[in-house]
Amino acid sequence: MENSDTPPTFLEFLSGLIDPAVLMCWSLKSDFIPVTYTHTLLTIFIRGQILAPILQSRQVRDEAFSRFWINFSAPRVTVDEHGVPDTSNLSGSGALIPPLLQKIRGVVLDVGPGTGTQMPYFIQPAKENVSAIYGAEPCVGLHAELRERAALCGLEAKYHILSCSADKKELIDALRRDGVQVNNAATNANKEKEKGIFDTMICIRVLCSVPNPAETISDLYSLLRPGGQMIIVEHVVNPFTLFGSKKGGSLMARCLQTVYSLLGWSFLIGDCCLDRDTETYLRNAAERDGGWESFDLEHRFAWTTLPYISGVLVKRQ
Repeated sequence: MENSDTPPTFLEFLSGLIDPAVLMCWSLKSDFIPVTYTHTLLTIFIRGQILAPILQSRQVRDEAFSRFWINFSAPRVTVDEHGVPDTSNLSGSGALIPPLLQKIRGVVLDVGPGTGTQMPYFIQPAKENVSAIYGAEPCVGLHAELRERAALCGLEAKYHILSCSADKKELIDALRRDGVQVNNAATNANKEKEKGIFDTMICIRVLCSVPNPAETISDLYSLLRPGGQMIIVEHVVNPFTLFGSKKGGSLMARCLQTVYSLLGWSFLIGDCCLDRDTETYLRNAAERDGGWESFDLEHRFAWTTLPYISGVLVKRQ
């Protein structure tokens, strides 16, 4: 792994420490409390569902997060008449995404696309190199925005929304409901070589929130065709350790990750885990094949509470 950071300014350093607190406050004030309050009153007094706050707590949280994420991920990228997105104003982790998404090809799985903020970057490669894109988004409240974004980008014919999580069984069932022929040979982990389904997988700020990361990432790997690529842009645990620090790791940022987690980060931000060691899960997923053919990741913003890994992993042929 390569560290490509330059030393931050004081304001960048400060922002890198408090960004999660800002997001938590925004979620709590702007969306979580109003949506939860309104939904609870509606279900109790209008629908007569007295136990809704208990029995439907997950539904209430999903609706709150959906509205928060739609507001938070409002489009920031314009596209010219030729379908080329303007990336000149992107900064931070957002600037890591466009060059990686130009590499997509074949049958693509877009894991947890949310409202499709990365959709403009699909336009150019989709014209020649992509046959179909499947967006696996379990939060139904985001589907309307996602569908609209696909239409605006001219991708409605190639972009298919799946109502499922990254769970392997859910994915396969959703693909079959969408009319995709999935043979057992493509998904059977007992085969000497898994044939897989997808040529490209896109994981952008999503592996932090899957409930069983080791199993989920291993299953995603099994659905990747030999020679297929996994595109990664994920925030991870700060690399500081008690036994020394990896280059750029921060003790203060690592401690604040723990503090924010205790204050309810995961509850307010869609089950996101602030301190997940996603890189290790990714490495372990390919162990059964002797590792990845190529494991090209960069470690960025390691002084912050939201450090990132980004790059492309290629499965052995």
